[in-house]
Amino acid sequence: MTNPNRQRRRRRRKAQQMNMLIGILTAVLIMVVILALCMNQSPGSSGTGATEPTAPKYSQLTVTAPEQQTFVSTQPSVTFAGTSDVTQPLTIAGTEVARDSDGAFTHTVQLQQGVNEITVSHKEQSVTYTVEYRYAVQSYSPAEKISHYNCGTTVEVSLTVRQGSTVKVMLGSESVVMQPAADQQGITAGFVRYEGAYPLPSDNTQDLNLGKLTYTVTCDGITEIYYSADVICKKSAEILASDPGVTPDYGDYIDVGSGYIAEIVNSTAETFNGATTDDYSDPRNNYLPEGTVDYCDKDIVTQGNNSYRLLRCGRRVYIEKPNYPPPGQKAAVVEVYRGTLPDHNELGFVSMEVVDNHTVLTLDCLWKAPFLLEFGPQEYINTADRDFRVTQVTAEYVEITFCYATVFEGTVEVPADNPLFASAQLTQNESDCVLRLNLKKTGGFYGWDAKYNDRDQLCFSFLNPTSATKADNAYGADLTGTLVLLDVGHGGYDGGSVVTLADGTKIDEAELNLKLALAVKQELESIGATVVLNRNGDDSISVDQRILHLKKTAPDLCVAIHQNSIGGYPDHRGGQVLYFTPFSQPAAQHIYEQTNATGIYPKTTLDWNLYYMARQSVCPLVLTENGFMTNAQDLANMVDETVVQKKAEAIAQGVANYFLSI
Repeated sequence: MTNPNRQRRRRRRKAQQMNMLIGILTAVLIMVVILALCMNQSPGSSGTGATEPTAPKYSQLTVTAPEQQTFVSTQPSVTFAGTSDVTQPLTIAGTEVARDSDGAFTHTVQLQQGVNEITVSHKEQSVTYTVEYRYAVQSYSPAEKISHYNCGTTVEVSLTVRQGSTVKVMLGSESVVMQPAADQQGITAGFVRYEGAYPLPSDNTQDLNLGKLTYTVTCDGITEIYYSADVICKKSAEILASDPGVTPDYGDYIDVGSGYIAEIVNSTAETFNGATTDDYSDPRNNYLPEGTVDYCDKDIVTQGNNSYRLLRCGRRVYIEKPNYPPPGQKAAVVEVYRGTLPDHNELGFVSMEVVDNHTVLTLDCLWKAPFLLEFGPQEYINTADRDFRVTQVTAEYVEITFCYATVFEGTVEVPADNPLFASAQLTQNESDCVLRLNLKKTGGFYGWDAKYNDRDQLCFSFLNPTSATKADNAYGADLTGTLVLLDVGHGGYDGGSVVTLADGTKIDEAELNLKLALAVKQELESIGATVVLNRNGDDSISVDQRILHLKKTAPDLCVAIHQNSIGGYPDHRGGQVLYFTPFSQPAAQHIYEQTNATGIYPKTTLDWNLYYMARQSVCPLVLTENGFMTNAQDLANMVDETVVQKKAEAIAQGVANYFLSI
């Protein structure tokens, strides 16, 4: 007999178990729904279905390796590393490169034997690396540069090659005996340095071209051949007694004798007044191009840390000039040797024509004698006190004195449509001649350069005026057709000023300079300008490299970006806008006015300065010092994105106003 109470309890337990199971299934279902919703929403979502993207950690391309854009490698591959905007594609050598979630990347490119050009592209940035892959030969000397040697001396030859290589060095048809160097200290593991010497003739009466050194190296079945420049053995010459007759007895000429010749071996040589003993540059002096020769004093002039040669033309030139980084490095400016020069020079007019944005005057010459170039009449504040500030450019002409030129054939003809010059006059003196090129507009002078071309003709390049048009944009200007170079201060070895914060963080000037330069570039490009930076990363750029880049770029304007500092004066702050040449003052004036108007600094100054790059004559060049890193408020502004943008806009407006004023 079934107990009714027991049956009721059994049915109640089954109902409770069923309810518990339904509850568990319901909870699981709710958790699945919540998890699905979370997976479909970004962390910052409002829950409405809209997705807010997270800003990328890096917005610009920065390549940290390799450190140099042009180099020689004996490794079969090169690895690129750096950071970029992860939301935008990055390509290296045409291959799209993957990055981590922050935008960091590493990518290895296999090299072909010889010269490899590898382009890294990201958004609007594009950087090309030139890597020469050598398997067997790490280095050789003498290399490509023209090699002049005094007769009776010895050509020292060296060659660093992979171990196991077969080495053969020839000068013309003669072999140079090469032996492993006794001292292999500092040589890369797996390589060996060979040395040899070749004695030169000692009694030749003319310069001898002995041909090129040919380096032939074979290793593991791979043969590499490299060449030096021509080896020139200079003629033997007796030192002549001092002959005052070779020196004009008027003007700035100085009797230095006639036995020693100084030849400019750098791309340019800055000149200083020969009668002075100071080391101060003067905007009334000029540069002399590579290849220029003149008699010089046998004694060296020393002032401070610098040494000079005194030239007959009345100017001094550096023997070596600063060429950092690395610290302390210098570049040769002149080479001195014994010999004689022609007793006069002869010139001939070839052409005056517009090439790109320059008026190019080309002259034939008997030899590469010096010249003196000045534009005038230019008014300065006080030359007696070395105050070369100007309030405006007052020059009406460019005047070139061709030293020792007693013959000038032809007439300098200025085309009627030339944008820079109106006319020309030549004055023949007893021992030199003077060419005056009259400007079409008073003050309308913008820069110049000179060089000898491959036909040994003297070529002057004068920068033509480039103007902007008014436009309906934030800057009121359309800069289409203008070319601006931004000289980004410091970098690599030379970080510039460095400040260490209380937490140990170090801030170096080079990084701040690049940050501001990139902002200026973006603003100028937004109104049509073509903008070139001489570095896009933390690259080491020597003084010579900066100057050569300036000459090659040949811009309409160059703006140098720097930050200031002054130890021991933490309250000292403010901006500075500096110039050297008078024709740089108008651009400096416009940039100063706009910077001063921002109110970022309690005081902004406009001044004349001896900054080395600003002394170049290629184009107007303005140096901006954008606050003092040694001042807490100025430093805070340097890392504040809003203030940096405000500085960039002020510089860009000043540049726009300058081009509108032409």
